[in-house]
Amino acid sequence: MIKIIPISSLIISLALTYALRDYLNFNFPRIIAISIIIFSLLIIALGLLTLILNGTTIIPGCKPNRLVKSGIFRFVRNPVYLGDLLLIVGFSLYLKTFMGFIFAPLFFLIIHKLVIPIEERILEATFGNEYKEYKQRVKRWGIF
Repeated sequence: MIKIIPISSLIISLALTYALRDYLNFNFPRIIAISIIIFSLLIIALGLLTLILNGTTIIPGCKPNRLVKSGIFRFVRNPVYLGDLLLIVGFSLYLKTFMGFIFAPLFFLIIHKLVIPIEERILEATFGNEYKEYKQRVKRWGIF
């Protein structure tokens, strides 16, 4: 169940933002929106690539083979989720609608309160003190 929550939450958020794009409109420069989208995709790609190159799972809720603390994981514990969140915001800005600003906090809450705690329990059970030390050094979302 936990495996599908992040991707389904992302897809639903993007789909609803698109479907409701004609509501709560505002004017916004598309170049900035595209820059945010590109930045978000870069963060997602760096996170996934780092996990793959370290030979561990990219599937949420699965037991990892290795605790990855290199690359983008030196700065943020959950780069893929951070990138997903920025993607929702960038997509909303691109469509010039505030709808994504409704769905982005919902996505954040689902991931922050439901998915990440389960993943952190798995990491603590698997890597013990090494993960606890990493958790103290690196913020969950990079800033908190």
